[in-house]
Amino acid sequence: MKIRSTARLGYCTVFLILLNVFSVLGDSGNANSEAEPKRPTITGAENWKYNKFSSFDLLKINLEKEGPKGQKFLLGIYGLFYQEKDNKSWDSYVGESYYKIKKGKMDFQLGLLRETLGSGDNVSFIDKLNSRRYYAGLANDYNRDKKEVPAFKFTYYFTPKRNLTVHYLPIFEASDPPSIYSSWASSFQKALAVQVIKGATLLSESTKSLDQQYHVSYSSSFPKYEIRYHYFYFKERLPIVDMVNENLYKQTYPIDETVAIDGNVTLSKDLLVRFEMAYTKDKSFSEFNQGKVGRKFFSDSYNALFGTDKTFKNNLYFNVQTLFSYAKDLKYSTPFQLYPFETAVSVDMKKGFKNETLFVEFAGIENLSTGEFVLTPNISIRNIDSIKMTAGIQINGKSTDALGPIGQFDKNNTPYFETEIIF
Repeated sequence: MKIRSTARLGYCTVFLILLNVFSVLGDSGNANSEAEPKRPTITGAENWKYNKFSSFDLLKINLEKEGPKGQKFLLGIYGLFYQEKDNKSWDSYVGESYYKIKKGKMDFQLGLLRETLGSGDNVSFIDKLNSRRYYAGLANDYNRDKKEVPAFKFTYYFTPKRNLTVHYLPIFEASDPPSIYSSWASSFQKALAVQVIKGATLLSESTKSLDQQYHVSYSSSFPKYEIRYHYFYFKERLPIVDMVNENLYKQTYPIDETVAIDGNVTLSKDLLVRFEMAYTKDKSFSEFNQGKVGRKFFSDSYNALFGTDKTFKNNLYFNVQTLFSYAKDLKYSTPFQLYPFETAVSVDMKKGFKNETLFVEFAGIENLSTGEFVLTPNISIRNIDSIKMTAGIQINGKSTDALGPIGQFDKNNTPYFETEIIF
């Protein structure tokens, strides 16, 4: 059984927001309530004294049973408590749960799945399978915030080093955006909410529906490198908004059809190079220009990631990645991309002490095109079998005139403390 508790002083930021956290109005039915009160802007060392307390507590109970002939059964029962300001929410749900069996050269897996695709380290253009729960800004763990999706997974092994994998998803489930009343509500959300408050109608496609989606990949492994080819036929996990006119907006989840390739090359026992490349034809974008939500438009989208991992003799781990995003026909600024071509760099450095029970880590990502950044230095104590405690601070900043994905939260720097107990 695993208990994960996260307490944060202030308003948290999401490490991956630079790439994919731009959601719209979470609950249009609440749009006519009073607007969120303006909070004081406090800077400097005393910032924490003036920020509200928020907490995120997640209880996981995993029941696991392995049977003969490669069979495995997993049932996950999760409980969630979230508190921000005076708002509190409780939830319980079935987490990752599945039945898996191996028959000759074939693997079958059926249930609520969580999958990690791609080669990027905590950042990926290919890890598209799962929608996400954003927990009003507290979803900062790359894998923890994934939503379990109803899926069937089939893998056929031509040889031990070559296989074909198919994911079939009969049900579409959108990502859960932060509440419009949360301190984590984006400028895009707020701008849309203002229009609804003024009387505009927002027509929203269902966030859960019977829609068939597919992912097919072919993987090959060689002594010095691995390579994987992908085809996705998915719906967008975050909604696309179209302004039909000033009094009518439509929120939909259009098709995202992507072909991609990823892999890694081992240069030595402690040096690894990783890469991803993805192409999406006619990707849908929402216009967000000068604080106003506009028309939906389409553009071919190209994305690439190149990175390297190096582990030094003193066990210092160093990872650096460069990310490229190019939208061929980007007519306007969007909630997540301001310019047709953008470049970002991510860095992760980690060093273990005291027989790998004490870790010091520095992680960060910067959009070189806009100057926006997120920095997350932290220190953690780990007993591998039972407990992990982490303390750190998240610093995000550089406002832009266009209120880019990071800049709009540049006052939300926050220290944090996390505990994880396994028993």
